[in-house]
Amino acid sequence: MLKEFGADLHIHTCLSPCADDEMIPVNILNMAKLLGTKIIGICDHNSAKNVQAIIDLASGYDILVVPGMEVQSVEEVHLLCFFEKMQTLLKWQEYVYGSLPSIKNRPEYFGHQWIVDGQGNILDEECRMLLASTSFTVEDISKMVAELGGLLIPAHVDRGSYSIISQLGFIPESLRIDGIEFSRMISKNDFITKFPGLERYTLITSSDAHRLKDMVYQKTFFHIESLNYAEVVMALKGLEGRKVVVT
Repeated sequence: MLKEFGADLHIHTCLSPCADDEMIPVNILNMAKLLGTKIIGICDHNSAKNVQAIIDLASGYDILVVPGMEVQSVEEVHLLCFFEKMQTLLKWQEYVYGSLPSIKNRPEYFGHQWIVDGQGNILDEECRMLLASTSFTVEDISKMVAELGGLLIPAHVDRGSYSIISQLGFIPESLRIDGIEFSRMISKNDFITKFPGLERYTLITSSDAHRLKDMVYQKTFFHIESLNYAEVVMALKGLEGRKVVVT
């Protein structure tokens, strides 16, 4: 029997320099629990160094954490990349880190990039600038994520910057994508009206939370049998009755 689970697949931690320092694992999970959100995707900019801490802590919350990353292509397109295993996500991180420019972050301008444990204790600070474009094209990222067995979802496609529509003007048919995300700044009906044809993709909408209060936005629901990655994949692909519903 299928059950309905609230999902938010685009949440940043304090590793993203543009996110508040309050975005630590314990706070994110407590907020998700308070809101009844059962599936969360952790997608920091070009890095995954806080994902494991959230996964470890989530075992006591009955919340599925989908390991992810928000990657910026050379065209300045933001893409959400998800993988079932941390080992695969860390392999992807190696590729991403190897493609980033050798520029140090300036926390006085962009914010700190904290690496923390589950309770938010600072373990280290990422020095490389994460708010930068990789050298990978959108096509490169699509191909590489698919080869690693991951999921690819263009982020906030309705936005006027850092989206695949704003940067390319269209979604190339050759891209192997598993859905598209629209932002919390537009309703589903307005999105479909403004971007006709995109409803043929599986749609999700996310908080893109950079602070805890952003997580209150909850409009995506997965109709699946149980909380696991395989069921999430089936819903995104519309297999065996599984589906994603956006209200």
